[in-house]
Amino acid sequence: MRVSFQWLCELAGIDDLTPQEVAQTLTMAGWTVEELKLIDLSQIRVGRIISQEPHPASKKPLWVHMVDLGDEQRQVVAGAANAVVGSLVPVALPGTTVPSGVKVRDGSIAGFEARGMLCSQAELELSDEHDGIMLLDSGEPGQPLSAIVPSDAILEVEVTPNRPDCLCHLGLARELAAARGRRLKHDFMPLFTGGIEPPGTDLVSIAIEDPRFCRRYIGAVVSDIRVGPSPRWLQRRLRGVGVRPISNVVDITNYVALEYGQPLHAFDLDRLSARRIGVRQAREAEHLLCLDGQDRQLAPDSFVITDGDQPVALAGLIGGAETAVQVGTTQILLEAANFEGIAVRSMSRRLKLRTEASGRFEKNISPELALAGARRAAELLREVCGAKVHTSWAEAYPRPQEPVPVRFRPERIDAILGVHVPLEEMEAILDRLGFQVRVETEGEWYVLPPVFRLDVTTVQDVAEEVGRIYGYHNVPATLPGRRRSSWRAATPSVERRLDPCRQVLAGAGFDEVVTPTLVASEMLRRLGLDGRALRLVNPLSDDQDTLRTSLLPSLLKVAQLQRKHGREASRLFEIGRAYLRSREDSEEPEEQPDEPQLLGVLSTGHEGADAARKAFYELKGGLERAVNALAPARLRFERAEDRLYHPGRTARILSGREAIGCIGELHPTTSQAFGLPGRAVAAQLDVAPLLELDPIRKVKALLRYPAVTRDLAVVVPVDLEAATLAGAIRSTGGELLTDAVAFDDYRGSQVTEGRKSVAFGLTFRSPARTLTDEEVDTRLEQIRAVLSQRFAASFRD
Repeated sequence: MRVSFQWLCELAGIDDLTPQEVAQTLTMAGWTVEELKLIDLSQIRVGRIISQEPHPASKKPLWVHMVDLGDEQRQVVAGAANAVVGSLVPVALPGTTVPSGVKVRDGSIAGFEARGMLCSQAELELSDEHDGIMLLDSGEPGQPLSAIVPSDAILEVEVTPNRPDCLCHLGLARELAAARGRRLKHDFMPLFTGGIEPPGTDLVSIAIEDPRFCRRYIGAVVSDIRVGPSPRWLQRRLRGVGVRPISNVVDITNYVALEYGQPLHAFDLDRLSARRIGVRQAREAEHLLCLDGQDRQLAPDSFVITDGDQPVALAGLIGGAETAVQVGTTQILLEAANFEGIAVRSMSRRLKLRTEASGRFEKNISPELALAGARRAAELLREVCGAKVHTSWAEAYPRPQEPVPVRFRPERIDAILGVHVPLEEMEAILDRLGFQVRVETEGEWYVLPPVFRLDVTTVQDVAEEVGRIYGYHNVPATLPGRRRSSWRAATPSVERRLDPCRQVLAGAGFDEVVTPTLVASEMLRRLGLDGRALRLVNPLSDDQDTLRTSLLPSLLKVAQLQRKHGREASRLFEIGRAYLRSREDSEEPEEQPDEPQLLGVLSTGHEGADAARKAFYELKGGLERAVNALAPARLRFERAEDRLYHPGRTARILSGREAIGCIGELHPTTSQAFGLPGRAVAAQLDVAPLLELDPIRKVKALLRYPAVTRDLAVVVPVDLEAATLAGAIRSTGGELLTDAVAFDDYRGSQVTEGRKSVAFGLTFRSPARTLTDEEVDTRLEQIRAVLSQRFAASFRD
């Protein structure tokens, strides 16, 4: 919102601040001043035109003026024709830079010497008016223009949607005065006395059809209007904030909107034939010719102001052309109303019409502003237009809105703000902002917000008002206080705990994907995963009609898409939720579904058994490292069957004794269903049991003594699991064996058919001494003996 520095200070009763100080004060009170534009007129001089002649040779209309500057006369060439002999005009001399940024130089125009420039209001940045030279009402030749037109500044202030009371100069002046420790010079509700007969209630009547939309409507009858140009001070003030002057009546309504924040509208009373004002919804096929010349077709969700049954204005948006104030208007009906914000915004968007009035009504200004705005406008109409205002204004106010009183103890404000505000200071701040404060029994305060602050309803709202004006910079910086007597490690979020898991899999060469949770029910049916599926009642498409029950179909779809784009082999993983009915036979929509968080890993495009076996162990190793990064859990694998996987090449994944997933080579029909050639290996597990483990790992001191490593190649039947061998090795190795890792699985010509060679890397270490070769060899022989006896194992060198 554009705000005039002079206007603001006049309302606040402040004359000892610079524009920069005003901007700083508003900023510290919680308002964002986006721009400060200074208008310095001290270098511009007042001149009187003593002669003028049309340029004899120019093809464009130019005038050659002789201007009296008090101590000298200068010749100036200008194109505007509105100045005449005797006019007082602003003159910029060579070397001067006018506020718009133009630097004036000596020169000639079409052969005539020009020793200065006659300025328009736009060039002086007093308004956007650039047609014609600015004409002054008073002044002496040679005077600085700042002595006639005080230098102003324009502040661009961002007003938040919850503060419609500050969409005007008066609201921001109240904030400025309060922040500087002063009371507002002008009262919120202007006094208005006098008036002529007959009373306005005898001349017009008002009826509101829907009080939820129109909360208040005031109609004041004003007679003996003389419509014409506004006085220069009014025009200058409007232009300064970007509003184009039209006529005195219209300018006054705009002026009051900018000063008080209350939109007004003036109807030509003689054009209201019925003089029965109504507010109702529009009817089908109704239309209205508006002030902007557009004939708008209305819809039933629009609201209109009517004269009798005829629409004459769009409520809260724009007036109608047929009842507009014109030059010959002698009496008007001044409208000051309050309309519901959501309905006005809906009308504005549907009609693609946004006005200054709609922008204010959308933010739900207080209905009390209607009376304040009407009184201020009546006062200005008498002063500027010589009008006579009738007594007893017509009004409809079916549901008066009252501010909500707030009761609290002052200590509560200190607790919210984190700083002690003296009681006298707190009460003075609230008083300057228009709040009524009453101290009740036992130290409780009763605070009644002003009628224009309907947004204040809680003690937190009151604390914000006190804090803003007291100054947040007065709140001391302190560290957060401790609330627990003993320290406890904070539990990281689930996503943060899963990050190391993602990093390990990415480091192992797998790409993370994020797939939609909605999949095709037909795909789940073909894979046999639809037993507990949840289908949507109204799906957007057939390929997204069911919540996924597994991550693997989605990963396979991604691999299928990558193959279509030329990528034959894919290595993918995803962490996300699946959604299953709580029971397979459950059809109750009220039952909460199960939502396990799963980790799915897929590797495709492997030709031959050896390539598939290598891919399986790479995937298995990456999965084990990822789980180890997530939680202190050692996974176990047991042979199992699953319809998605190849028979005999599938294992169940266990954490402790709990089965949490499956790993293995996918069944050929599963891969073929997605058009993927070759072999594919995959794994899927539920991460929830792993997340339930204690994430705080135990640490111990590093061992000081060196480790001794040995490799052991064990030849056993092919159906014996490596995990079983590893368990036997660890239990036999005792406390000196710190690790046993299987690193090779050989099946070939060097071992008997039906047997395999599994190689383990063994690490021996003592926390108390350096181990000798004899100690390690003795323990290794014990391991060989146990394996030979229990599994009929033989050993390779």
